[in-house]
Amino acid sequence: MTAWLDRENDHVKTTLKLALGALLALGPVSARAADDASADTAGALGLEQAQQEAVAHSPQALMSAAKADERRWGKVEAGSAFLPQVSLDASHFSQVQYQELAVSLGPISGNFPEVFPYSALGFDAHWTLFEGLAGLSRLRAACLQSQAAGLEQDWSLFSLRQDVRLKYYQALTAQKLASLADENVKTLEDHLRMVQDLLANGQATRFDVLRVEVQLSEAKTERLSSQDHVLLSRRKLTQAMGLDQDDDRPLAGDLPVPGSVSPAAGLALDDKPDLKAQALQAQAAEAAYRAAQGAWLPRISLVGGYQWYNNVEMQSVVGPTDVQTAYQVGFAADWDLFSGGATLAHERQAAARAEQARQGERKARQQAQWDRELWTRRLAYSTELYRAKQEDVDKSKESVRLATLGEKAGTRTSTEVLDAELDSFRAAAGAVSAQMDAAEALINLELALGQGDRS
Repeated sequence: MTAWLDRENDHVKTTLKLALGALLALGPVSARAADDASADTAGALGLEQAQQEAVAHSPQALMSAAKADERRWGKVEAGSAFLPQVSLDASHFSQVQYQELAVSLGPISGNFPEVFPYSALGFDAHWTLFEGLAGLSRLRAACLQSQAAGLEQDWSLFSLRQDVRLKYYQALTAQKLASLADENVKTLEDHLRMVQDLLANGQATRFDVLRVEVQLSEAKTERLSSQDHVLLSRRKLTQAMGLDQDDDRPLAGDLPVPGSVSPAAGLALDDKPDLKAQALQAQAAEAAYRAAQGAWLPRISLVGGYQWYNNVEMQSVVGPTDVQTAYQVGFAADWDLFSGGATLAHERQAAARAEQARQGERKARQQAQWDRELWTRRLAYSTELYRAKQEDVDKSKESVRLATLGEKAGTRTSTEVLDAELDSFRAAAGAVSAQMDAAEALINLELALGQGDRS
């Protein structure tokens, strides 16, 4: 009997220790203090460090930077239409057989070869003066696209930081749930040993043993699932950070406590960076459509050229007595009267792209309004759910204590103690899940509002 009481005392101590550990895993900390806790753990990966590494290595960040750079050079290309185009050309022929011109003027008759330079070096210039204002429209479109690309880059970096923040919290949550699952297995193993001892002493039945064995088998399966979730969630974080190899650094910090962090006041839809970029893209598409309409009008250009040539001596590329000069300056007009429908098709394609951009902006605005309403409600619900789960954790802790005392007094059975402990672990896991849901709702609400951590 004394040995049995000693086992019971050890069991009570183990149960209270595990329950206390589960509760401490839920201890409240401020959001930023939790995020910056990496300073207290050597070699640990903090949230801020993870975000900085993502900005430096993520393909999403690098692609947005390259796109913004492309659009900036697009402005240079569009602006070049207003400057003269100058080209250099050179030629030299070592063997020639020119066409002959038949001449018959009285006593002068015969076939004379046409005059053509053996060697030539010249500059040609072309300056478009009018093309139906298409150049202005193309320049405006390029400027608008460049502004939109800059806003998209800022928004992409903000979205990336928020995505890393979400996956960081998900990885922390997976670790917490895995820890609870491991503690649950240890508790059930202790119960199984205790029930087997009671069965040997005739104080328990085979039913009690089988019941604990089934629960232990389920708990081990859940532990394997939680361990897989830890690995997968960590790999998702590594992928979001843009790292090519697995990162085994321990995570520092904790989840934010629901209600301790309030989202900043939301930007007006017209000021939200992603929606401003959508609006600029729509304006750029409209300007591109106007540029396509300019193809119906004639193009007038100022043209000119200057040439050094040698049509006297074939063997000399440039000789001091053989070089002649020539130049020409004038105007040129070009008007496509029929292009087989290509001009019309190009114009209609530009019109269709402009309509797509307008509808895309409209859809983005509708989605932004819906997201604000959705995540505001989700955050409120998750915060209240977390508070309720915290109360459940406190109640389940008290239930374990009373059941354990009742078992010692002989008024409760080990089965009731086991049920109370399992309820305690479920309550702790529910509180962690609710805490993660609230963090996810907060992050998505900040995205919908266009406000949050932009550092």
